[in-house]
Amino acid sequence: MEEPVTAPQIDSGEQEVLNEEIAPLRKGGRNLIAEPPDAAEEVTYAAWIAAAGLAAQARQPPPAAPPGFALRAVRGRDLWVLSEDGTRRRGAAVVVLRVGAAVPLIVEAPHTFFDQGTLPIALAIFDAQRARALIVNTSHRYGGRPNPGSANGDDEGTDGRPNPGAGRHNPGEAGGGGRLNPGEVGSGGGRNPGNTARDDESKEGAGDEGGSDEAVGRHTTKDDAQGIGGGARGDNRAARERLIASLAFADVAHAERSFFLSVHRALLQSFPGTPAVQLHGFQDSSAPDAAVIASAVGHGAALERLLAPLRAIVSVGKVLAYPTDIDRLGGATNVQGRWSRQMGAPFYHVELSRTLRDKLVEDTDFRRRFAAAFAGLAARTSRMHDPD
Repeated sequence: MEEPVTAPQIDSGEQEVLNEEIAPLRKGGRNLIAEPPDAAEEVTYAAWIAAAGLAAQARQPPPAAPPGFALRAVRGRDLWVLSEDGTRRRGAAVVVLRVGAAVPLIVEAPHTFFDQGTLPIALAIFDAQRARALIVNTSHRYGGRPNPGSANGDDEGTDGRPNPGAGRHNPGEAGGGGRLNPGEVGSGGGRNPGNTARDDESKEGAGDEGGSDEAVGRHTTKDDAQGIGGGARGDNRAARERLIASLAFADVAHAERSFFLSVHRALLQSFPGTPAVQLHGFQDSSAPDAAVIASAVGHGAALERLLAPLRAIVSVGKVLAYPTDIDRLGGATNVQGRWSRQMGAPFYHVELSRTLRDKLVEDTDFRRRFAAAFAGLAARTSRMHDPD
């Protein structure tokens, strides 16, 4: 019988230090629409991330950053922060690498502006597990707008009121940013644009303001629905098409090209088989009995190693497995999950209810115990990435 991995003790100051490092890199990101790298830049950027990961493991000098990016060593910590250098904001991810020995685990938080509370929870898991890498988004999944399918009252730092500039189309309804993608993880088919309730596009903020067009500043008319002809109708259609195009890459958990995805793939190239855990949030009304909905794909994935310890400590709702216990919120179209599976690595998609996230943010001891529950995810790989 394989011996479970025991999580190291949390370094009480690391989360605070990293939060201070990451905060300015996320500033303004709520209203920023992510831009993807072009083909050549993607190659250069990914090579930098991959080389930085290996250098961090071996305690070697870090590689030179490509134009527009920077690598900073965190003072007094065995941590490197890789990010945009501020000359041009494009919504590229913030990457934190642990220098020297680390547990083979990648922690990801792709919707920190939208899924409130996932950033401090991700920081706690990264800290508790002494994980190799942390990836955090720096732009809003809807480009600063509420969920175009329903007004978003769960967006970090907002009061839930409708945004009069809200978008008119949900880019996630057609897979990777407005496009159907039949090859994505899970069910083996494209997402159903008319039934997003089975995935994570309907989860966060899906009931606070209701789902009417009026609630998001949209007033649908017959002409709008037809979207043809000249004059106002033609202008409306053109505006919608421009919005769809601009948001095509905003949701980094579904976009087919993003800096966030480039980091994920590059780290798996440097550290083959490394498990990744990605955090998301859903409104309580989307799954009333659930506190956690977890799923796993990829070679070596063992969901029970996460479910059992979480069930031992979570009491505000059920800890459910997708698709065994529930048929929605399973991350079936997640692009990082698909790439992990293709590259032979485990990927864990973890949805957290609003009630649970609130409790985790407020209760430091509970957050510590929750973060420790992820210790088993790296048990099927080597216990530590240790240069010695």
